[in-house]
Amino acid sequence: MESVSSPPRVRALPWIALVAVWFLWGSTYIAIRAAVETIPPFLMVGVRYLIAGLLLSGVLVLWNRDWLRAITRRQWISLAVAAFALLVVGNGLLSFEEQYVPAGASALVVATTPIWLMLIDAVLDRRGIAKLAVAGLVLGTLGIAALVGIPGGTMPLAHAAVILFSALSWAAGSVYMRRNAGSHGNPLIPALEMLAGGVMALIVAVATGETAHVNLAAIAPQSVAGFWWLVGPGAIVGYSAYGYAVRTLPTPIVATYAYVNPVVAVLLGALVLHESLSPGVLVGGVGIVLAVILILRASRRATS
Repeated sequence: MESVSSPPRVRALPWIALVAVWFLWGSTYIAIRAAVETIPPFLMVGVRYLIAGLLLSGVLVLWNRDWLRAITRRQWISLAVAAFALLVVGNGLLSFEEQYVPAGASALVVATTPIWLMLIDAVLDRRGIAKLAVAGLVLGTLGIAALVGIPGGTMPLAHAAVILFSALSWAAGSVYMRRNAGSHGNPLIPALEMLAGGVMALIVAVATGETAHVNLAAIAPQSVAGFWWLVGPGAIVGYSAYGYAVRTLPTPIVATYAYVNPVVAVLLGALVLHESLSPGVLVGGVGIVLAVILILRASRRATS
């Protein structure tokens, strides 16, 4: 974390990064939904992060080659593990599911990420779960049930389960990233994570036969627009900002993105994609967001 003796501008950088994550990643659910309409999901994820990783790492290495030399063998391994958990499993499965599930509803399920973060930290630190956090877990579970079960629910249980697993993988990767960060100040690491994640996602795309069924002429303009939004604001800016924030701010603070993103995604889904704000989405969304707030409050109390 930044030292309290750092200049105000330096101390503000992690917070600027977090605010960028709040709003940019809220828009990426809409962009993913548009991209996977005509681009296979793991192929889209692989090319997206490969381009973003190559561009960003190339610029950073040209700017300062010492950042590359400073990365140790242990850091190479840890960034590859984090990239697999976050980008291949976390983002890859979410992109796969957004072929079938509305973007706003997907964002609400992914908003359970802080729940997984709290559970993983509790297991690793061998400590109990606060009553406030337990209340959040119950409320979050009811929110998911509303999304998949009540009249007007917009998500089949199987799809919800896959997105929940993607959120679990993202949380595990985030915890691993933080506990194996090594050098907090090396801006090249998030770029290399994107590069590694892009390569691994492309391997998955080839292994699952996605690349054999690509028709470039059939890719719709809205998919192209969504793809490039994911490359630029979503990956180069958003993922770099997340990588910096998660290494420099407390986990409960960084996790606040999880209840801002779905609000942005649901609003954009209704405005841009004309997705229905059904009773299941509204009731489930309120339950999940309140659950996340309770869990983050409990985490802050424990940290204090």
